Amino acid sequence: MFQLAEELKNENLVITTLKNDRLSGVENKNETMFGTGVAFDILNILQAKFQFNYTVIVPKVNVWGSEKSGILDMLRNGQANLSVAFLPVLTEYSNDISYSPSLDTGEWVVLMKRPKESATGSGLLAPFTLPVWLLILLSLVVVGPVIYLIIYIQAKLCKDDHNNIFPLPACIWFVYGALLKQGTTLNPMTDSSRILFSTWWIFITILTAFYTANLTAFLTLSKFTLPINQPEDIGAKKSKWVTTRGNALEDSIKTNDSTLSPVGRMLGYPYGYLDRPDRDILRQYVDKQNMMFIREKPVVEYVMYDDYKEKTRNQIEEAKRCTYVITKFSVVSFSRAFAYSKNFKYKQVFDSTIQNLVESGIIKYKLREELPDTAICPLNLGNKERQLRNSDLLMTYEIVGGGFIIASVIFIIELIIRRSKNPNIKITKSLIKELKLKKPQKHTFHVNINNNYEKLGQLPFTSKFVTPPPSYNTLFNPPSNNDHIKKKNINGREYWVYDSSGGEKKMVPLRTPSALLFQFTN
Repeated sequence: MFQLAEELKNENLVITTLKNDRLSGVENKNETMFGTGVAFDILNILQAKFQFNYTVIVPKVNVWGSEKSGILDMLRNGQANLSVAFLPVLTEYSNDISYSPSLDTGEWVVLMKRPKESATGSGLLAPFTLPVWLLILLSLVVVGPVIYLIIYIQAKLCKDDHNNIFPLPACIWFVYGALLKQGTTLNPMTDSSRILFSTWWIFITILTAFYTANLTAFLTLSKFTLPINQPEDIGAKKSKWVTTRGNALEDSIKTNDSTLSPVGRMLGYPYGYLDRPDRDILRQYVDKQNMMFIREKPVVEYVMYDDYKEKTRNQIEEAKRCTYVITKFSVVSFSRAFAYSKNFKYKQVFDSTIQNLVESGIIKYKLREELPDTAICPLNLGNKERQLRNSDLLMTYEIVGGGFIIASVIFIIELIIRRSKNPNIKITKSLIKELKLKKPQKHTFHVNINNNYEKLGQLPFTSKFVTPPPSYNTLFNPPSNNDHIKKKNINGREYWVYDSSGGEKKMVPLRTPSALLFQFTN
């Protein structure tokens, strides 16, 4: 190896590269090509150690191997000794070229516009997943008949207990009313029915507590869920996406017979392979057309960071600076390396030094040298307070509107049924007045004794309330005229005030206000 290192001195190597943002590229100065990017930083380290010279040439087409006249053809035909770029290691090219040790594992991620609303669903449905909602709906349908069935069987088996059998509609309404935190007029008498009722109440209490807590967190936290959670969602939802021309993604999507590879079937055909700068793609396709941009992770991080800095310099308010987001998952991953021509003489010398650079962490450091340590515009922007928007309450409006519409439809159906039974009745103002509820008589209304149904199918016993009982002094002899006994109004209440035998003043209420709450039936 020492002899090869000596031979490498003053050797002039022909090098080609890809234009790949900060990873690799070229600049033309005075009709001379100079390499740029992290890949050429690595090459300059090799040049400083082995003291060779190099000449940079660019391929006719800025692609790796998906088209002719790309880097692969230049290495295969001997037009270049090596390619200095972060090239994916694809086994189908191994017969024509050779690779250096792996520089890193390249991840292709998705950059997209940050969604304004979470993709989890509407605000009122977001706290629970679909299976949870289906199970809650199932419990609402099943529990009512189960309660009725158990009470019915218990009453038939234990006839001496004088058990009340609640009607099935009453049991169903109890289940629904408990969900809405309503009370109930049912008064179970047996232990089994009481346990059933209390179990459902405990279940509803825990369920509503979880729902309230999760709904509060969903509406107040600035956390969004993306419309895609895995690479397969891109193809399944037929999302439009773009990428740059000539990168590894293009090579991995198509096979040699122009059919889709497994990666291609997962992602679907792209909207286009674009030979344009990344910033232009960001503005033209991601911003304006809301497409997804699939690219190497370091590249999209630099693009998003530059966009954030530009908006900061333009004094755009902080809430509008993070307009893009990167997926946490990778679409594809490839080991990346330099590529040599098949018979490159100094491969062993280069490989040894490149391996040392990888193991020391220098390459990993160079890839993120200008990026901040913190995450750039993460998916969760933190617990920032925000006001609720109409979109958060959209389902609330839909429920109210739907309720009114359903009630109106049922009302019209009732009128049609009534008219069909009595064809001579016309729908006029007199009919509408007839449909109105009649006002109850003064001081009377119907009640259900003990709030229980005595028998299955029997209507509850009704009674009329009478006026409250008279005051105390009308039932007993009023006190005689005495200077020591006087009638006084204290805090809105009337009292007899008198002196006791011990000399203390005592008060006797004429009538307590709570007496108005008590009524007696005939």
